[in-house]
Amino acid sequence: MRVFAKLLIGLLASFGFLVIMLFCVLIYIAISSDSVPSQASKPPENMVLSLNLDAGFSEGKTGRDMSYFGFQGRTSLQDAVVALRRARDDDRVKAVVANISGQSLGLAQIQDIRNAVATFRESGKPTYLYSETIGELGNATPAYYLASAFEEIWLQPSGGVGLTGLALEQPFFKEFLDRLGVRANVIQRYEYKSAAENLTNSGMSEPAREALDSLFGAIFNQIVNGVAKSRQISEDDVKQLMRDGPLLAQEALDGGLVDSLGYRDEFDDHIETDFDDAKKVSLGRYLSFGLPEDVDRADRSIAVIHAIGPIQRGESDDNPFATQAVIGSDTLASAIRSAAEDENIDAILMRIDSPGGSYVASDTVWREVVKATEAEKPFIVSMGNTAASGGYYIAMAADTIFAQPGTVTGSIGVIVNKIVLEEAFEKLDINWTTLTYGDNGAMFTATRDFNDAEMLRMNRTLDAIYNDFTSKAALGRDMPVDEIRRIARGRVWSGEDAKRIGLVDELGGLSDAIEHTKVAIGLTADDLVRLVAYPPPKDPLEALKDALEDGSLPFGLQNAIRMLVSISVTVNNWIVPYVDGPESSILFVEPIIIR
Repeated sequence: MRVFAKLLIGLLASFGFLVIMLFCVLIYIAISSDSVPSQASKPPENMVLSLNLDAGFSEGKTGRDMSYFGFQGRTSLQDAVVALRRARDDDRVKAVVANISGQSLGLAQIQDIRNAVATFRESGKPTYLYSETIGELGNATPAYYLASAFEEIWLQPSGGVGLTGLALEQPFFKEFLDRLGVRANVIQRYEYKSAAENLTNSGMSEPAREALDSLFGAIFNQIVNGVAKSRQISEDDVKQLMRDGPLLAQEALDGGLVDSLGYRDEFDDHIETDFDDAKKVSLGRYLSFGLPEDVDRADRSIAVIHAIGPIQRGESDDNPFATQAVIGSDTLASAIRSAAEDENIDAILMRIDSPGGSYVASDTVWREVVKATEAEKPFIVSMGNTAASGGYYIAMAADTIFAQPGTVTGSIGVIVNKIVLEEAFEKLDINWTTLTYGDNGAMFTATRDFNDAEMLRMNRTLDAIYNDFTSKAALGRDMPVDEIRRIARGRVWSGEDAKRIGLVDELGGLSDAIEHTKVAIGLTADDLVRLVAYPPPKDPLEALKDALEDGSLPFGLQNAIRMLVSISVTVNNWIVPYVDGPESSILFVEPIIIR
């Protein structure tokens, strides 16, 4: 009986291991299928390009996103812009058809896609958009702003358009924290650096209100102006429609926001009537077909480096199961250095979408940007939704900086906050005994606030960081330090205002930055060029293997695999457990953060 039990357990363990291996193979197939171009199938002679705007476009990532095992295919924003630009001049592409119902992109990304659609429309080819409803009894102003870029808009008769304007809400926790005996000590440079004031104030400070009112006022005007131009109605009419919103389908039709009311089958029939011999293909599929045979191939190369997410010291997390991108200074600096040293690379284009992070990590990247510009290769930056604080720090040494009018830009400043729990511990009758070795050994403890000497030291440190930040910004922007410090003070600007005050060079999106880079290396804006990803994307199977080795699989799968492998080793003694994750570690938070 004991032998039979061991045999049964061994069979089950072996079966479990085979299931795991099959699972890994399926993952590999899933993430490879859309990320690796396939030339096997012949492209249709006539195509209608299909965009699912509700799926959104990722910054930096291409192919399958494995987070949460959704396996949704996601096209990168770069691929979307390139595809629409290519389709403009591709005689095989007859039209673009899109659908949308809500907001899945940030404002700068919306402006990128609007610009790309406008570029496609220069060919004279039609663009269509269908929506069951643009917002369902809710605000969908940015979503309609994107939809309005299309020439012909259809709306389901039962749907509506949530064009209602914009609103900004922010909670303030000071009084709640006071009840708990918790206090936040925030030191900032300067008055506009208000990222933590919701912990210290009962309401919005005047400098924060001034900056946010200017930022969102500019964004609001951009949306109103964009909708008015696209729909050929006055800005006053757009504002009146917002006051009347959300709008019923007939109201949207009467107001000129949509062109036709109909159901999806009627819309599809309309497209098929106009393009009965054309096959609908997605953006990703279209890119996999490659260029038409009569088009000359590119002989110049631009390195494209993505800097997406908060900035931290060390390596970027390229775990395929990660749900948030993080910029590791070592990884990004290495990519910039490699591109600068690569003789086959003619220029560097860095796409930034970052709210900032570690000052030291940002400075590490800044140094590599400076060195790359000294290598006499054009270094261009394209800003996405946000390039603030550390996100601006890593951009400011570039030769040319592009931002969309809606890009959140600047926030040149520094902030540090310490949460003090002394009163909370008193309320809870928790007594702490602290032994210190060195005068500042307990400087960052949460059991008491900074003393006078410690506060002096913190202020000296923040002054040094602020002076370093502004001095390097002045050097990169070729502006007097006093002028930079006048417009800095921790304030965020819209890309439109940042252009006016000299923090960026040009207004435009990723496509505009690519065109500019082409010209900088001696091409014309319409010439073909190779876009080379740095660092090169990791093979999906290799990424999965690394995830196993790092112990970063979600949903407890790591432990399940460990257990099954362990059982197999114990019973059968023929499987070597190679899946070893790191031991537990302590995360030390960087005390000085550029946000």
